[in-house]
Amino acid sequence: MYDTIIVGAGSAGCVAAYRLSADPNRKVLILEAGQSAPIASDIPSDWVTMFNTRADWGYYTEPQAGCRGRRIFWPRGKMVGGSGALNAMIYIRGLPSDYDAWEAMGCEGWGWKDVFPVFLASENNAHFHNSPYHGNDGPLYIGNVPYVDKHERMWIEAAEAAGYAFNPDYNAEKQEGVGLFQFTIKDGERWGTGKAYLRPALERPNLTLKKGVLVTGLIIEQGRVTGVKYLVNGVPESAYASSEVVMAAGAIGSCQIMMLSGIGPAAELEEAGVKPVHDLPGVGKDLQDHLNIPISFYAKERMGIGAWTAETIEDSFAEWRDFKTGVRTSPWVASSGHVCSRDGVEPDLQLYGAMSPHRDYARFLGGRSGVTAHCTLQRPNSRGEIRLRSADPTEHPAIDPRYFISDPEGVDLATMVEGVKINRRILQQAPIKDLIDYELSPSAECQTDAEIADYVRGHMTTLYHPSSTCRMGVDPMAVTDPATMKVHGLEGLRIADASAIPKMVSGNLNAPTIMVAERACQKILAA
Repeated sequence: MYDTIIVGAGSAGCVAAYRLSADPNRKVLILEAGQSAPIASDIPSDWVTMFNTRADWGYYTEPQAGCRGRRIFWPRGKMVGGSGALNAMIYIRGLPSDYDAWEAMGCEGWGWKDVFPVFLASENNAHFHNSPYHGNDGPLYIGNVPYVDKHERMWIEAAEAAGYAFNPDYNAEKQEGVGLFQFTIKDGERWGTGKAYLRPALERPNLTLKKGVLVTGLIIEQGRVTGVKYLVNGVPESAYASSEVVMAAGAIGSCQIMMLSGIGPAAELEEAGVKPVHDLPGVGKDLQDHLNIPISFYAKERMGIGAWTAETIEDSFAEWRDFKTGVRTSPWVASSGHVCSRDGVEPDLQLYGAMSPHRDYARFLGGRSGVTAHCTLQRPNSRGEIRLRSADPTEHPAIDPRYFISDPEGVDLATMVEGVKINRRILQQAPIKDLIDYELSPSAECQTDAEIADYVRGHMTTLYHPSSTCRMGVDPMAVTDPATMKVHGLEGLRIADASAIPKMVSGNLNAPTIMVAERACQKILAA
């Protein structure tokens, strides 16, 4: 018997473990499906090497009609630290208007004035001191990228020449502009919530971490969640919580576990072979994600990752291992921008200038050096869903983001087409234009808006930011009570992860997820 059980040791679960176990009288159990993060997770440059390994759930979407029938790869962290141990470590909060929109949707107490102090309290910024926009006393270390390739700075100069102002801090007065991201990298090493929050918490005698545990469902008794069922090496076990179970398994895992337990749309659960226990139609619905489109160019000279040899890889690893310095301390996504696709909007596109002509998450590298210009849609209209395929907890759910087809006015697609054109304009500016040889196929042949749109449909990827499948709100399709983070209509069950986000934010999702977990813990501790 525990007081609190936390499902998932990812970005949110690590925060919850740290905050809730701070009370020495609260006995806390945290369950994680994966094992400890591998050394590749520690090395900032190596995040993409963990895709399709035991540290990755390796999800794929359903065939996407809006993407020419493709099934799109969705990596998610399956290890201590979760997707925060797999991601590119970018720290960005989003726009104040994002959170004011949450409040306008019925999530009282979640406006910018409410969440901004929570961001500050969690942050330990190494470079911005005595700033009204940054905190310096929180557990989460935030710093500038340790290594910047000179060609990344040339991309920023080219973006400035294209008319985009330099911005030294996307988390300050405004987000718009071009510059370098801030990262959860400390002394050349990844430093996400697994290290910043969970590691010190594990020294407490009242916190227990169980790894390699597949949660199969929740125990529900007379309208109250009282425990968790899980498998350990295929053997069923259970644990009970006297106070609450906190869902922190992410936008996919949290809703899947709830639906396996009979919490969700009753008719759909019956169709999957699950007996409904609590009819809650919004579970798994309103799935949101950031959409990304890359275009690649070959360079005239050896540069960036494309110039790496076997000797470079060996020597750079030795340097990182011994000194935590050098090219391996960079995630190679530092040069970036937030721009507006049209007049009258806040930044709706996020740009990256990556010094590698890679494709498919760097699993396929170009034969030469080059640049990949990424463009990400910050505030998508597309909405999808996650459904059970069956009552088998070992089977991945059906993930259907319904890219583009759920946006009948075509704004998502038109905005991404404009993003491709913006990236081309940047790469046509000095000083980087002198490095560019030519754009690679098949985007190079796509010049009209219709041709570019067809390319976007055929090559669009996720930016790894699923959210909102158990979203906060007070409307009939809402799942989570914004005042308490309890699941509507149930006792003993709270949501503390990205699945509770009511509407996608304008930026990478890790920092907002940490904030949601912090706020959820505040509400639990105040109860």
